[in-house]
Amino acid sequence: MSHQDCNCGDLTVDTATEQTPNANSWITERPVKTANLSDAVAENMSRFFGEPIGTFDDMVAAFRRVVEGDGIAIDDLCHVEEETLHYAQTDDETYYFRCFYDGIALAYLVDESVEIRTETPTKESIAIQASPEGAIDVTPSDAVMSFGVATETDVRGDDTPAAEDVYGAVCPYVKAFDTREEYASWAEDVAARTVGIPLESGVPIAAALTATNPSEVAE
Repeated sequence: MSHQDCNCGDLTVDTATEQTPNANSWITERPVKTANLSDAVAENMSRFFGEPIGTFDDMVAAFRRVVEGDGIAIDDLCHVEEETLHYAQTDDETYYFRCFYDGIALAYLVDESVEIRTETPTKESIAIQASPEGAIDVTPSDAVMSFGVATETDVRGDDTPAAEDVYGAVCPYVKAFDTREEYASWAEDVAARTVGIPLESGVPIAAALTATNPSEVAE
C-alpha cells in the first residue's frame, strides 16, 4: 500500500473576508445522503465541480468522478508519513491522515473495525469506532462534522477538478467538532461555504464514496 502524501499542503483554513463572505447551514433533512444542500453551498460546489450539485448524493457522484467512478481506494486517502492529530488504528496498522474522515472511509476499505482519533479546531479530542457494517460509536456522542468548499477556489469552467484540487479546496473544511455550537463558531470565520451534520450521520457518505456500487449503500 502506498503512503504517498496527497499533496494538499497543511490543509490551511483561510479566514473569511468582506470580499469572500461565507454561508453556512445545519442540515436537518434525513436521510442525509439525499438531503438538499443550502442554496449557497450547492452553488459553490456546482461552480467547483463544473456540474449541478444539489444534494449529498450529487456531491458523492462528483467526488467519485474525480477518481474515475470506481470509488475511493486506500491509496486515494490522504496519507501522511509522520504522526498527525488525525489517525486510525486497525488490528495490524496505524494510519496517519490529514483529515479525520479518511479514517471513517478506511473502515469500509479494510473490512474491519477501525479506531479513529482526531482533534477539533479548539483542541478537543474526539474518539470514533467505525465498522464496515456502518456501525459507529462517537465520543462525545453529540459530536458533529462539516463539509464545504473554499469560496476563493479557481473554477475552470466545465473541467472536472483533479484530485489535488479537491484536496486543496474541500479537505480543509471537512472537520469534526465536539458540539454544534463549536461548528457554528468556526464556520463564521472561514472562507468557505459549509454545512454541518451530526458526525454519525456522515457515515453513509463515506460508505458511498468507497463502495463499488454506491446505489446499494444503506441510507
